[in-house]
Amino acid sequence: MPNLYGLLITLSIISCLFVVRSFVKSKDSNIFWGVTFWSILCGIIGARLYHVVSSLPYYSTNLLKVFEISKGGLGIWGAILGGAAGAFLYLKIKKQKVLLWFDLIAISLPLGQAIGRWGNFLNQEIFGLPTNLPWGIFIEPQNRPAPFANFEKFHPLFLYESVLNFVLFLVLFSLYKSKKCIFKNGTFLAIYLSFYSTIRFFLEYLRIDPWTISGLNVSQCVSILVLGLSVIFLSLKGTK
Repeated sequence: MPNLYGLLITLSIISCLFVVRSFVKSKDSNIFWGVTFWSILCGIIGARLYHVVSSLPYYSTNLLKVFEISKGGLGIWGAILGGAAGAFLYLKIKKQKVLLWFDLIAISLPLGQAIGRWGNFLNQEIFGLPTNLPWGIFIEPQNRPAPFANFEKFHPLFLYESVLNFVLFLVLFSLYKSKKCIFKNGTFLAIYLSFYSTIRFFLEYLRIDPWTISGLNVSQCVSILVLGLSVIFLSLKGTK
């Protein structure tokens, strides 16, 4: 369902914008729209590139398929990296406090991800190993990987991640709104990256077709790297 997939991705972006805009003062409106444009543009490019590289054997013989974004195929780590790069360059040019803006964006991201993952459900992608659990989802025969063609129900990875992301959003939003604590710039970004990388690391164990290089799960390696850097950042912030 390409059209519904695109609609959910759009809704996920709008939800992020709504949250961030609620935090931004009116005098910063121009900066808000500028960082919005560049983070979304670079985020989509990064997400697609990550997916294409992870499935290079397929796309190398189907070059035109690279541009069929509406049919799915967006890598979240690519989206985060690309969006962060676009936002960073724009904010630096405008001489803004990068970490302050990154905190606001980080609070909104898990909400957008929670919504966007339902697009994977509609496209019957991002499902896990076969399961007999009551909440297992039925996958159409044409969408099942060949080794699992005789199985009908699979782990709904999209649902697991959607629920966990929504909980993460509630935690970050509540912390930001709390008047009891004062957080240094960059703290919410590091908390988001720490928890999301942990979520992705463990969910990768249930994936049917993880991207691997020399036997290593790329997403898990990225998750470990991001988690490590985030913990170091939080530790250094706490010592200042």
